[in-house]
Amino acid sequence: MRRLIVPLVIITMPAWSQDHTVVPAKPSLPVPRFDKGVVEGNTYKNASVGLEFTPDPKLRFGTPELSGKPGTVPLSVTVAAWGEFKPQSAPEGTTFLATALAYYPEDQRSTGACMRRLGQANRKNGFQMVQDTGQGQLGRVPFARTDFFKEGPAYEAVFVKACDTQALVFVFTGSGRDTVNRLIAATELKLDLATSGCGARH
Repeated sequence: MRRLIVPLVIITMPAWSQDHTVVPAKPSLPVPRFDKGVVEGNTYKNASVGLEFTPDPKLRFGTPELSGKPGTVPLSVTVAAWGEFKPQSAPEGTTFLATALAYYPEDQRSTGACMRRLGQANRKNGFQMVQDTGQGQLGRVPFARTDFFKEGPAYEAVFVKACDTQALVFVFTGSGRDTVNRLIAATELKLDLATSGCGARH
């Protein structure tokens, strides 16, 4: 089961940014200069995004990945942390994505628009929306939150925040809502408001 769900999350994350998107000829926003960031112990740090986070202690990071190049979508950086595989149970994990907004039309750069694209990608992969909580928090940072479920079972809580030039996405995966909420509560997030562009108006 892990071999099915883990790639599904990683495929869905970049795919959401391509759905129903018309790429403008010239970006009207600065384009972030993403780098892969680094994993130190059980903390992921990325100065180019302006973020560092530590997932649940039971999870272990894989290798951060860059996707795309300037002038294309998705232009993003992704990293995932997964727990120990248990037969007949959905894997527990946290996946993070930062994606540049410069190549999307202005009306597709909001938090709501980003969440809609990710929801569309999830539904294409067999997930159903089970709860739109409106807002959640990672650390003290507010995000939009929507939850999804897929028979298997697999449960996802998706956190999205659109900032000045980038959108930040976290996907928490487990077998049920209680498991996912535990992963969320155990996640520590530090956000540099100036570098990330996620100031008070976001």
